Amino acid sequence: MRRTGDSALLGQAAVLIWNDVAPEGREQFYEWHDREHMPERMALPGFLRGRRFISAGHSPEWLTMYEAVDVRALVSREYLARLNAPTPATASALNHFRNTSRAVCRVVKSVGSSTGGYVCALRLDVAVKQADAMSRYLSDDALPHAVTRNGVVACHLFAADSSASYVNTAESSTREFDVPGWVLMCEASSAGAAHGLRDLIDERELKRLGVEMRPNAAIYALEICLLSEALQRSSLVGSSAAERVA
Repeated sequence: MRRTGDSALLGQAAVLIWNDVAPEGREQFYEWHDREHMPERMALPGFLRGRRFISAGHSPEWLTMYEAVDVRALVSREYLARLNAPTPATASALNHFRNTSRAVCRVVKSVGSSTGGYVCALRLDVAVKQADAMSRYLSDDALPHAVTRNGVVACHLFAADSSASYVNTAESSTREFDVPGWVLMCEASSAGAAHGLRDLIDERELKRLGVEMRPNAAIYALEICLLSEALQRSSLVGSSAAERVA
């Protein structure tokens, strides 16, 4: 399921999570996140794809993205039940989280039809009265221009849903986190192309529009990608059908 015919994203919403992990918890983090946490999330109704990226040596070091059908899937009874009943491994792993940001977002704009192995991720904050002007500049000018650059395969603008992001759950009570108001994410096929993206976003124009860009923007490399159980099943069915035709 895609948001539009020309979007690389699956669905109309996403959970975006930035975090560091204390050194003593790194091995546990990978074991838990790869083998339990991401598969658990991908089994939930409305979740479509999970991706985790890393920016080694940067803080926050990891960026995880869960794409969903819509925001309703991200406040569903099933999802909240999981958040309110974390497994022992989840509770233990979260004790090692540091510098966490988490936002439940709706997709405002998505251009480009491919996913990339690298993403340039920027967290933005802007006053409500200036949000529309910022959104128009990014949606109509900056992002369409960026995807014409060699190696840039997609760009997305997300707006945080405050009520969904601040839902109080057992998991959220285990750690402090902040919620960025907006997220700009561009995907690229090479690290060089991803680094060049900052030059395509006119920071002077953003400042003129009253946008605060957090200084810890970074280039993240893909570590793991997992489709939902439903999409995995449909892919297997499609592969079997193609084999029969062949």
